[in-house]
Amino acid sequence: MKKAEKSAKTITSKTNKNANPQVSKKTNKTNKEVTDEVKATSVKVESKNAQFSPIAEEFEKFKKRIESEIVPSLGIEDCEIPNVNGMELLGDGIDEIPKLIDPIFHRVGLASLIGSSDTGKSAMLRELCVCVVTGRDFLGWKVEPIHKRAYYVSTEDDKMAISYLLKKQNEVYGLKPEDLENLVYIFETDNLLARLHNELSQKPADIVIIDTFTDIFNGQLYETNRVRSFLNDYSQLAQKYGCLVIFLHHTNKRSDNLEPSKHNALGSQGFEAKMRLMIELKSDTQINNKKHFCIVKGNYLSHQFKTHSFELQFTENLTFTNLNTRTHYDLITQNKERRETIEYEYNEITKLKEQGLTHEEIGNEMGISKSSVSKKISRYNKLIALENSNNK
Repeated sequence: MKKAEKSAKTITSKTNKNANPQVSKKTNKTNKEVTDEVKATSVKVESKNAQFSPIAEEFEKFKKRIESEIVPSLGIEDCEIPNVNGMELLGDGIDEIPKLIDPIFHRVGLASLIGSSDTGKSAMLRELCVCVVTGRDFLGWKVEPIHKRAYYVSTEDDKMAISYLLKKQNEVYGLKPEDLENLVYIFETDNLLARLHNELSQKPADIVIIDTFTDIFNGQLYETNRVRSFLNDYSQLAQKYGCLVIFLHHTNKRSDNLEPSKHNALGSQGFEAKMRLMIELKSDTQINNKKHFCIVKGNYLSHQFKTHSFELQFTENLTFTNLNTRTHYDLITQNKERRETIEYEYNEITKLKEQGLTHEEIGNEMGISKSSVSKKISRYNKLIALENSNNK
């Protein structure tokens, strides 16, 4: 064993003696230069001018990316919504909910526009954004923007489609290209919440449109807790930057024949519950291009806004004109055939009553129950009353 160790030492000694002195010298010099460079770099990073070093620059870029993209996407960004006590609330001088568009649209929070396909929902929201950016009236209501800026997140129409649609609408507006500089379309929806935080922090806006909700929500629509949690992030966004976020959303297929209602929205009750304002846009059953603007939920609106629709004309240029007439929600889905049936059945019942028959006997004659006879009479009377009140 000792002989082996001695032999190894002898070989090592010979190797060192036979090593090229120039290579050895060069290696030592290289090692010294590397060491000196490391030391110099360390000194540079630790010096007052460290921010100008390449490493520091890369670190700053990475830090900014973390702050603007990654952290917000995780929902752990620093919240800038301050706490407030009751004394401040009672003394802040606010006597009514601030409005972006008086009297319908509140200035800060969540809202939604719902409806079935091909009712003109996207066209209406595009027109709304144009009015916010330019200060034009929207459907005859005064728009009061602060920033005159809007962000429109489009998940269904691309750049070319939007270009065509805006030009089509502009045949009515007559705007110059520079008039819409502050109407910004966003087509990339990856890390959308972080992107909106970044945009709004740099250039605040009055309104953010999400077209459509189902394209940015990855969960199941009937999972109430997930829907509420998802929407809560956008509620925080609206409060932080003082803007209105409007979601375009679809209605159930069966709702086409139902009267306007917040329950017509596709999915869980969680969506409706988070909205402060919900509007359902419905097509008229008898007149082409006639639409009904129906406020089905309005936490900050009186009851008078939530019983009758605002009737609109949808033009060939994809814009809307307020007809300044209103229709009770119960009458919107009443097509001509249905109304004629209700009137015919009532007249038949009236004839039999004039013959002295009771409701039970009338039911036997018509092949219906006694209670159905009473319901048909009540339905006709309600229809007539609604028509009379609507025509006043």
